Amino acid sequence: MKRDRARAYIRNRLVFLCIILLIAVFTARFLFPQGEPVVQRVEGIIIEINQGEGESLRTGTSTTLRSARVQFADGSETRVMISGPSFQPGQRIQLIEQRFPDGTLRYSYPKAEL
Repeated sequence: MKRDRARAYIRNRLVFLCIILLIAVFTARFLFPQGEPVVQRVEGIIIEINQGEGESLRTGTSTTLRSARVQFADGSETRVMISGPSFQPGQRIQLIEQRFPDGTLRYSYPKAEL
């Protein structure tokens, strides 16, 4: 009798673990883009620049982060983290666009050109 309960308990735990793993796999599949992106350079105009300060968790020093809201020729907008030279609203900026097969777009500032 005790043996049957112990086996049923272990079986129920394993079934529960498998269900949780399946949920995690399906969720990850929908949250993260699938396939290789098409990468290209796009140009936009900086609409606004936001700057925030905080403390680095690793070193404890003050850190400044800057982001820019950029508008493209088709009227769409995005926000990207920027660094390097000081940008001003109205200035043109080149970004790297990654277009995934599922339609997801990701933009980034090309750090290698600083």
